[in-house]
Amino acid sequence: MNDARARIIMGLFAFVPYFMVSWAYMALVDGGARQFWSAFGVLAAVRLFFSLIETLGSVLSWRLYGRKFTVNKFLGLLRANNFPKREHAHDDFLNYLARIEDGPYSQSVKGCVKEIYFILSTFESMGILLGMRMHSATEAALDAYSPRSQAPDFGADAA
Repeated sequence: MNDARARIIMGLFAFVPYFMVSWAYMALVDGGARQFWSAFGVLAAVRLFFSLIETLGSVLSWRLYGRKFTVNKFLGLLRANNFPKREHAHDDFLNYLARIEDGPYSQSVKGCVKEIYFILSTFESMGILLGMRMHSATEAALDAYSPRSQAPDFGADAA
């Protein structure tokens, strides 16, 4: 079963309690289909409202605190493990990791690269928004650790 189908099925199961509460409301007021769908609509609207509030709160907390915190964590990881400086100005973070993985670097640095890949893939599997946030934070950390302007071939191979 593919991932999209599984998510749809899980989403439908999440609505089972809403159907049950709507049915209970309909039975309580001796109503019909109109009362059932009215109650279901109210429950769905309330769920949507709180989902929007939580999403906005998540975006706000990322902008005000989370991004800086995550960039500093990745920057600390790069410094603590003595990662090499950027070789090419046009490299993004994933290219940078691939060059380290294929290069003549210590096994401890290469092991840390694998851990970073695992961290990024974990956040990507949690959703596109979280994956994009982590990739953005890693790019900012790499730019702080090894600015593009200080790469040896700045401008020569820039794409």
